[in-house]
Amino acid sequence: MHDIVHDFARFLAENEFRTLEIKSDHLTIDDESKLRHLTAMVDKGINFPKMISGTEKLQAFITFTGVGALTSEALCRLFNQCRCLRVLSVGLPDGTDHLCKEIPGGIGKLMHLRFLHLPWNNQLEGLPKTLCNLLNLESLDLTGCQNLKQLPDSIGKLINLRFLYTNGCYALTHYPKGVRKLTSLRQLRGLIARADRNDSKEFSLVDLENLKHLHELHLKLVGNSIDEEQARKVELQNIPKVRIFLAGSIQEADINEALDPHKSTLDLKFVDDYCIDF
Repeated sequence: MHDIVHDFARFLAENEFRTLEIKSDHLTIDDESKLRHLTAMVDKGINFPKMISGTEKLQAFITFTGVGALTSEALCRLFNQCRCLRVLSVGLPDGTDHLCKEIPGGIGKLMHLRFLHLPWNNQLEGLPKTLCNLLNLESLDLTGCQNLKQLPDSIGKLINLRFLYTNGCYALTHYPKGVRKLTSLRQLRGLIARADRNDSKEFSLVDLENLKHLHELHLKLVGNSIDEEQARKVELQNIPKVRIFLAGSIQEADINEALDPHKSTLDLKFVDDYCIDF
């Protein structure tokens, strides 16, 4: 009996999960396929498929590309074809220059998307406003996107977002104010917060008081001073892991005094290099 159950489970897995090696610019899957989870390995030197068909029922699409190009056209076709996606992960070689500069606005059609991972793309400069229509999104990974210049101002609409990673996004100068509305966040890596004032457009230190469910925080403070009045409103003692990168003229002693005036058990760790692992 156990062998029958095992064989049946394996049969289901083989039909719903598949790994394919892509060697051309076409990706075709049987329209009648029950495939739900696809891992696509794109051969070195082969561009991401321009023609995609038979993937309407896919719920997870994970791809690892070589050094071929991943164009806006290819992504548009993917977004149009795979409307049921819950997971979209585009794995790229560390520091690749072959992904398009902007993600097409059609990504807003993936209303069921929960995990969007686009790390290590040196070309990516911006994200479309339509990304913020993905109200079911729980994880957004932009690690190592060194030329990403800004996050959408309306990012606060992603109220179910639990994980946001922008560590290694060196071109980012600020976080939009809307991040304060992401009250479901559990991990936030690469946060940039203005410390010298409560800015009307930029995420500021005082806005952290809204993010009460954080378990891990990697924070870069900008400004030449720290506003102690707003700092006193921030309670970091409930966050098990806090990393702070010092920028400008702000000193470690200033932060300790402002954020932990009563010398509680708050464990702050400071780093000197705003690196990927920060």
